[in-house]
Amino acid sequence: MRRAKRPVRNTGPWSSPRILNSSSPIITADIHGFLVTAVSNWTAEADSYTEAEKRTIIDSLPPRYRKYELDAEGRLKCPLSVEFVLDDPYVKAAVHKFKRDVSEGCYERSWQNQARKAMQERRDGKFDPYLQERTEETFGDPGSNDGPDETADEDIDPEVDSSDGDWGERRSPRGRRTNKGKGTPQTRILQQRRKVLAGGEAR
Repeated sequence: MRRAKRPVRNTGPWSSPRILNSSSPIITADIHGFLVTAVSNWTAEADSYTEAEKRTIIDSLPPRYRKYELDAEGRLKCPLSVEFVLDDPYVKAAVHKFKRDVSEGCYERSWQNQARKAMQERRDGKFDPYLQERTEETFGDPGSNDGPDETADEDIDPEVDSSDGDWGERRSPRGRRTNKGKGTPQTRILQQRRKVLAGGEAR
């Protein structure tokens, strides 16, 4: 009787548990510099990457960058330019966030299990009373209109004095305007409050 093959244990030097833990050396490594070097050496030498490795790398990119174009020699071209990886602020921010998450243990099995449990409890409504309480503390009880609203001061501009103003229209690093935060619940509540105040003044 043949023995069943044992599953390969994920314990090698480059395994996820070894690399993605809070004591991993990649926390202090120059990952951004590594990515720049990896892209610049894409076809610098004949043995830089095999075609299979190139395809695996392209497969891991966001959908809009998964381009499998070939050069004149029939080799896969890198869909990212060195300048893009070097200067793009979102790449830099993603690298920073990844290193922070690793340092905080977000990729460790225990943390992942706790996160899955918390998500399930959230779906089950176990946090609803707490969220309702926090909402009332922050924005007031929507069902209560007793007394004057201390925040309804004519000299207060919600876009300036509220932390929500930090998420209003701003310019991106390249000078383009963004509308980040304009559709958040906080923004909608402030807009509704301004309409109520305007209606009161009209009377």
